[in-house]
Amino acid sequence: MAVELKASTLVIGTSLAAVDFAKENDCLVLFNTEPSFFTFSNTSQGTKEYEQWQDIASHLSIKGLNPFADKISSLRINKEAVDVFSRNRKYAVAYENIVFFDDENIENFPFDEVPIKNYRVCDWFKVTSGTKHDHWTLKTEDQFVNKIYFHTKITLPKYKDCVSESFLMKDELQHVDYSSTMSRLKTIDVMTKAGILGTKHTKTYRYPIKMEIKERQVFKIKEEIVETKDNYSLDTREFK
Repeated sequence: MAVELKASTLVIGTSLAAVDFAKENDCLVLFNTEPSFFTFSNTSQGTKEYEQWQDIASHLSIKGLNPFADKISSLRINKEAVDVFSRNRKYAVAYENIVFFDDENIENFPFDEVPIKNYRVCDWFKVTSGTKHDHWTLKTEDQFVNKIYFHTKITLPKYKDCVSESFLMKDELQHVDYSSTMSRLKTIDVMTKAGILGTKHTKTYRYPIKMEIKERQVFKIKEEIVETKDNYSLDTREFK
């Protein structure tokens, strides 16, 4: 198949680190997965990770350095070119060097599979009692419900919903003790101990804190690896 694109250094990855490297080095980038960000994750500079990613991704698109955007289903690494499968078609991108930031959806990946260290699990709750307070975050010492983030309701900005963040191992993901139900109960307990009160019913009585699960998000956290082999490099470190 004829080569459609050529790159001196080709970047493969969708992380903030990947797009930042592509921008700083003026490289062509191929997204091998959908971008995946927790809404409340910040960079070390205090900016929102996803907002910074959007800015850089837009810059790359404008410069023509992200030709397939989010339309790639898989990639296959060959000796001198990468086969890009997009919208039921195959394209060829020639390269001299490749810098990998991830190993998902890549055939003939030239390194060992990147191990998963643990999982970030985010349980989003709709709070129906206990919505009005001054807290924006609550922190615990446990990996399960490690931190609770509060955010204003879209239609009722005076009131708050919340999301709990946990860090779990693979075998804990399917265990009932770490389910969204248990996360809800622990979140309520942490909020109660922080002095958050339920909705007022009478002068002397308040309802207990109540909430229901809306969504559970699970993000893989992979081991940080830096490795070089021939004209290939692998860097799975998080963006700082």
